[in-house]
Amino acid sequence: MRKKLLEQVLKKITPGKQERKKQGALAEKVMDRIRKTGGKHVDVMLCGSNARDTHLKGDNDLDIFVLFPEKLSRQEFEEAGLRIGKQVFRGHKWEKAFSEHPYIRGEIEGFEVEIVPSYKVSSAELKQSAVDRSPFHNEYLKKRLLGKRKGEARLLRQFLKGIKCYGADTKANSIPGYVVELLILEYGSFMNAIKAIAEWKQGEVIDIEKYWGEEEARRLFPDAGLVVIDPVDRNRNVAAALSFNQFSRMVAASRAFLKKPSEAFFFGKKEKPWPVPKLRAMLQKKELIAVRLGFPKKALADVVWGQIQRLARKAEKQMLLNGFNVIRSEAWTDEKDAIVLVFQVESRQLQKSVAKQGPFVTDGKNSQAFLKAHPRVIAGPRIEQGRWVIEIPRKYTHVEGFLREFLKKEKRADTGSLKKALNKTCSILEEKNIAEMYKKNREFAEFLTTYLKGEEEFLAY
Repeated sequence: MRKKLLEQVLKKITPGKQERKKQGALAEKVMDRIRKTGGKHVDVMLCGSNARDTHLKGDNDLDIFVLFPEKLSRQEFEEAGLRIGKQVFRGHKWEKAFSEHPYIRGEIEGFEVEIVPSYKVSSAELKQSAVDRSPFHNEYLKKRLLGKRKGEARLLRQFLKGIKCYGADTKANSIPGYVVELLILEYGSFMNAIKAIAEWKQGEVIDIEKYWGEEEARRLFPDAGLVVIDPVDRNRNVAAALSFNQFSRMVAASRAFLKKPSEAFFFGKKEKPWPVPKLRAMLQKKELIAVRLGFPKKALADVVWGQIQRLARKAEKQMLLNGFNVIRSEAWTDEKDAIVLVFQVESRQLQKSVAKQGPFVTDGKNSQAFLKAHPRVIAGPRIEQGRWVIEIPRKYTHVEGFLREFLKKEKRADTGSLKKALNKTCSILEEKNIAEMYKKNREFAEFLTTYLKGEEEFLAY
């Protein structure tokens, strides 16, 4: 049954001859145009899964690297890369994007094309920019990921997409395509990889070239849930983007798949939104508060996701410091119009006073400083377990009031692409407002239903 399932999935996700032919023709057309463009570049090459024939059906991303001499100054390198990118996209939709350095990306004939400048160095360890490793990644895998292993890589890539553990961008915090292919090299097949992932422990080490011992690798990357040593750069963990939550999700999903395999692991399933009365009933059982922002115009989604996550973490930290215990929080955006930060708190309203514990009475110096520092005392000082205790008024007793003040401060402090959203389209959503947005926005309704259910999709298979 499992073999038949994998054969069916592989058939669905493998590009056909016509699709491959079209992709190859466009890639060659773009590269030929770059070769004929005057400049200091010395080579051009297609990188990524399309170059290695491990991409998925419908994956219309072309990553084209323009290589420059390593002696070229950084300023000349960036200027030349942008100039060539703009010439390639003349007459097409494009935008300037940023990785470690700026590059041009856009759309040509239905394909998402990136023109990325890179230094041509003799070794990935001698890189001058982060992307200089990519051509070495490409050559390493093209020599080793052959025959049936290409299909095995496709299966693992689709599985990780299906369980929402694929992608190195800020939103995903997951596994990039390069690591998917390294896992197939390590384990040999999709099923072997799944069996291995199901047994992973925190700090798992994969070192195909055996550069380091396991303990050495863990010492090099002490905070990583998964360490995958880059075969072309021994000092880099190519799985560094993977969060511990996503690492754990991979383990749990692999265990569930081995127990009860299903196509749903590969293609996911959309959560059908609850009827509005059921939503309202659930909102009455939970203490939910949300912040809505507009999505910044002309901003790159990955950059905005990073800012959203920082804002959410900062808000949660400040809520905790002000007595609002956050049970769960999550961010959502349609990457077009709206951003929503959702917080589930223990209580939206707190007592008007809070007990504050001070130093031991026997610590005379600090006792005096503590009592002087709190002139507005509702009750106390008194002694409990040998320490001074006072009761002082809370600054915020309602979470809504706290969030309004917090966002006002952020409006003044933020200088990124969220500044406009914070200034013009920021609002607090209480239960009534959450229900209204739920009725109007299907994507948000799907997200909120999943959030309120509070269960991982694969556990219900």
